[in-house]
Amino acid sequence: MKNAKNHFVTIIFLAFVAFILAPKVMNIISGPAETPGIFDAKLTIEQASLQSESTGKPMLVLVTADWCPPCQALKKGALVDTKVTQWVKDNMVPVYLEDGANSDQIRMLPVRSYPTTLVIKDGNILGQFSGNTSAANFLSRIQDLSNQS
Repeated sequence: MKNAKNHFVTIIFLAFVAFILAPKVMNIISGPAETPGIFDAKLTIEQASLQSESTGKPMLVLVTADWCPPCQALKKGALVDTKVTQWVKDNMVPVYLEDGANSDQIRMLPVRSYPTTLVIKDGNILGQFSGNTSAANFLSRIQDLSNQS
């Protein structure tokens, strides 16, 4: 009886570990998400800053990493939602910064974790937030930050 109980506990423990690790393993297998279309212009911070000054629109800066599961979830979720993408296209100047490829630009920003989303206007950071979130929450947050300008 004691041996059967030990096996049961071991099986439960292994199932729990598999449940926790499954999303990370799937992320590794599937590879990084594509860069969302709102960043197709591939603007640098400097280019976006000039465009922001000329249009009066704040910059939306996404700082991300290919190895980061929450980054991949944000890129596959909120950042491809039609309401989010349309609002960003109409009201912001989007900038995509990838860890590794844009390390110099990222070091200039107060980024402590990935993904980090910043709203910047006239050289001032109006606000920032980190992590993955729903499309509705992402849109609400960037709208609130944009209205502070």
